Amino acid sequence: MNIELLADNTGLLPTLVDWYERAWSPYYGVDGPGNAPVDLVSRCNKDTLPIGFVAKESNQLLGVAALDVDAATSLTPSVVGLLVANAFRRRGVASRLLETAIIYAKRLGYDHVYISTTVLGDHLLRNAWRRIGDTQFLNDEHGSIYVLDLPASG
Repeated sequence: MNIELLADNTGLLPTLVDWYERAWSPYYGVDGPGNAPVDLVSRCNKDTLPIGFVAKESNQLLGVAALDVDAATSLTPSVVGLLVANAFRRRGVASRLLETAIIYAKRLGYDHVYISTTVLGDHLLRNAWRRIGDTQFLNDEHGSIYVLDLPASG
């Protein structure tokens, strides 16, 4: 599995727009306030936020994530838009995307990384993230907010 910058994989944008609109239709769907094409294109940076990442294997798209401002919490940098294709879940794809986001946050000089989620809590807690609060998403689901303290560069 390779993790690459979204900026180097812009040909995947139409597929990712479809993924986002299907997975998060209350936000990115027809009547939602979000705009998947705009958000994804904005994440096509290489050395500044927002910055997107894709997981691929043999040119097959496995998943996507980004470092950006979290729309639900306004915390930055946050891992946002983390989505793994159903067929590839529970195979380490999300972990690799998270690792890459952490590496880039460190490179950009951040001391913390945030994420708000309804599904990754146990995984995050096993990997040194701390739960720091609650949030409510657009679809009225309640999630938790986590932070990872990044060690200072030596």
